[in-house]
Amino acid sequence: MDLLSGEIEAISPRGLTRDTCEKYGYRIGTYQGRKCHLAPYYDDLGALVAQKVRYKRDNEKAFTWAGDPKAAGLFGQRQARAGGKMIVVTEGEIDALSAAQALGLRWPVVSLPNGASAARRDLSKHTAFLESFEKIVLCFDMDKPGREAVEDVVGLFSPGKVFVAQLPLKDSSEMVMANRSAELVDALFGAKVYRPDGIRTVADLKQKALAPQAWGLPWPWRTLTQRTYGIQRRYIYAWGAGVGSGKTTTQKQLMLTAMRPDLLEDHGDLGIPIPPPRKVGTILFEENPAKTLRSLAGMAIGKRLNKPDVIVTDEEISAAIDTFDGLFFPIDCFGAKDWDSVKANIKYLVLSEGVRDIFIDPLTALVAGEEDERRALDAIMADMSGLVETYDFTIHLVSHLTTPQGTAHEEGGRVLEKHFTGSRAIARWSHAMIGLERNKQEPDSPTTLRGLKDREHGEAVGPLLGLTFNRETGRMIECSLDGDNDCPFSTETSDDL
Repeated sequence: MDLLSGEIEAISPRGLTRDTCEKYGYRIGTYQGRKCHLAPYYDDLGALVAQKVRYKRDNEKAFTWAGDPKAAGLFGQRQARAGGKMIVVTEGEIDALSAAQALGLRWPVVSLPNGASAARRDLSKHTAFLESFEKIVLCFDMDKPGREAVEDVVGLFSPGKVFVAQLPLKDSSEMVMANRSAELVDALFGAKVYRPDGIRTVADLKQKALAPQAWGLPWPWRTLTQRTYGIQRRYIYAWGAGVGSGKTTTQKQLMLTAMRPDLLEDHGDLGIPIPPPRKVGTILFEENPAKTLRSLAGMAIGKRLNKPDVIVTDEEISAAIDTFDGLFFPIDCFGAKDWDSVKANIKYLVLSEGVRDIFIDPLTALVAGEEDERRALDAIMADMSGLVETYDFTIHLVSHLTTPQGTAHEEGGRVLEKHFTGSRAIARWSHAMIGLERNKQEPDSPTTLRGLKDREHGEAVGPLLGLTFNRETGRMIECSLDGDNDCPFSTETSDDL
């Protein structure tokens, strides 16, 4: 299509003056009987070779080209002398006119010929011209395509050359139309040098670095809180135990005291106040949610509801269950389930329901059926680590253990880090690892909690505390460990003593 003729005039709806349009040769013409805008494009020799034709079709914005757009440079490039202090790059011609006008028509402003989607292709043809300026200020639209275009083009230029402007409105045109030209100018001159995601400066981090380390949330057992400084956010706690060692009861007591902090041991001497009730999300592959809820209710009222001879009323159970309403969020996933689905559920609970304590038991269910379970587990653990860091919550996961050489775990054999199924992945990505040791052949044998990894402090390793199972309440209670990691006098009554 041949070049079109038109007249230079102010574009009042956009807040653009005639002087602005005249400087850039921006005209108003006619295309197919419709009023149109004509944005001129020049080649490297300064010859007019193309026009972008902007018009309305069926009340919708439309574009076409007149002339030879393949020979064209950037819009506004003819008006910009190479080698200046700063050049501004916008997405569209109207945005370029708006930015130039706000800058008093004294600073070079260019725009992309084909919008954000083709930004890298179009700018790559003119890198030498743009690199001649001390600063390249990208003022793309404040939407997803605009942000993605910034990421696409920064690699074309020297490090430290690209600056990114941030606007309170969508683009520079909207800023001018809203009579906020002064703010637009501030945004252009105050544009920040581009840094890839993840790179920080001391100024970025100073306030966080100055913040003193605070105690975490209390564990159900005071000694564990003291040894580990409490339950931390952005942590993955990996638990491993043999069958019958108390891991299920331990995990449920963690859930219980999160939702019912009134059942916590006193931590006043540590200066830790009792926290408010917290929401809990559970992904228990080997237990249905109704059974979990009933078990938690029994622990809350101090009765083992899994025993048929327990004396309890429906009213007691119902009242206990009601205390968990709005706090207990189980995911019904009995049997194996793929990680992508579980991850989506976790993100929903954290972001939509405000859950910050997630329990997964067992972790190995997530890789059941995978051809390479260890590789799959490594990917899952890496993903989990990113989730807790990004969304500021805590995951407790239970791992099956491999068969050890020597004494079986079910007979009190020591739990080692390498016994965790997929131990390399768990050790690499978890923040703390705890093993539960107990000889279930001796009914009164205590459970020893053994710290295997403490990334933050390196202190909570070795035997941490002993726990005994209260056969009436169904809860684990703390006991001191003797030299053999037994709880002395744990089974005697007051009369025996």
